[in-house]
Amino acid sequence: MGLGNNVKKHISFGNTVISEDAPPVTIAEAAVEHLGSVKVAMRMVETAKEIGADMIKFQMHLPEEEMIPDVIKFWGGSLDEVLENYNLTVNDHKNLIDYCKEIGIQYLCTPFCPEAVDVLNELGVDGYKTGSGEMTNLPMMERIAKTGKPVIVSTGMCTLEEIGETVSFLKELETTFMITNCTSIYPPPYNTINLKLIPEYRKKFDILVGHSDHTSDIWTSLGAIALGANVIEKHFTLNRALKGPDYKVSLEPLEFKTMVDAIKKIYAALGSEKKIHSDEVMVRDWAHHSVVTVMDVPENTVLKKEMISVKRPGRGIPAKYLKDLLQYKTTKALGRDTILQWDDVLIVS
Repeated sequence: MGLGNNVKKHISFGNTVISEDAPPVTIAEAAVEHLGSVKVAMRMVETAKEIGADMIKFQMHLPEEEMIPDVIKFWGGSLDEVLENYNLTVNDHKNLIDYCKEIGIQYLCTPFCPEAVDVLNELGVDGYKTGSGEMTNLPMMERIAKTGKPVIVSTGMCTLEEIGETVSFLKELETTFMITNCTSIYPPPYNTINLKLIPEYRKKFDILVGHSDHTSDIWTSLGAIALGANVIEKHFTLNRALKGPDYKVSLEPLEFKTMVDAIKKIYAALGSEKKIHSDEVMVRDWAHHSVVTVMDVPENTVLKKEMISVKRPGRGIPAKYLKDLLQYKTTKALGRDTILQWDDVLIVS
């Protein structure tokens, strides 16, 4: 499959825009840290809004459709038991969608089977976010593509070849999508994060690229921004003491807010134009160096090494001309510590 160049570099989830020309978007991954309580989930929505997240993401599990029962064990225990205790209902998701609209934060959700894609579509979601486990599930990707809605695709646990296959597949279906760099370890060692894949993916696939982070702190997310990530997805909890299934990799509100603030500052610092800024002009005036006299020098005197040196401020002939001035003579008498100007000297003919 050819990769093509038909993928939009501009993705909209409701009023939230992801673009190369827009600030990075932050996604607070609520996962199941609400412990099955829609009231707690709504409080998470409120808190995510308060701390500056652009989106809050939940998960839609339809256990009978997505997995064989009594088989999957993970870091949080038996997945069957976790979902039995903590899963939100379809009606809960509808209420969360409405509440997100009411308070002004973008709702996002991860479906784990094609049927969940359909349910979310019927609920009127603006788009999807898929987990790394669904990266190679092309039938499900096709179901998402057919909705005509955008999707953010995580790439953990996949080879570069598998990522390329899914990217090609989605491009051929003319899907609006992007991918996120991801390591599916909870939490992952830093040497498994591979942040340099972010610009590499952008170059190879010519698409928007973000970072889904499972570390227990904010640092690799900030590094991802420095390398051009357009989205940061980070697990979020109201309180790690509740010990939800993902508490070890989830940020508490103050930590998440710190990350959001840092992302904004790093993004603001990512310019590539080298110039003298207006606020630097005053500093340049005193911090640069000029050629100055270190003794009294009479008029019409050929300058010699012992007569001149370089000192601050930088209001005269720049220091780089020190040696060249040994071919010049003075046009007037100059006192000690005179900052030389070009009309003070004349080249010896």
